[in-house]
Amino acid sequence: MANTERTFIAIKPNGIQQGLVWDIIKRVEQKGFRLMGVKFLRASEEHLKQHYVDLKDRPFFPGLVKYMNSGPVVAMEHHSWQ
Repeated sequence: MANTERTFIAIKPNGIQQGLVWDIIKRVEQKGFRLMGVKFLRASEEHLKQHYVDLKDRPFFPGLVKYMNSGPVVAMEHHSWQ
């Protein structure tokens, strides 16, 4: 049985604003990843703070959370088999 690797990929607000969602999905799949789930959402500030908790002490953390909260994101789970 092959090993399965799960990967989280997020298309950030600017990628959505620029209309790049399908292009990004196609590129990821061309690299051998299989799309298993996709969700279009607007993450709460609290959710983003938890997601990026490992960066909380970095000087750019507040700006990152603000940017990611500025619009919707597309969250995806991809699998690859090795």
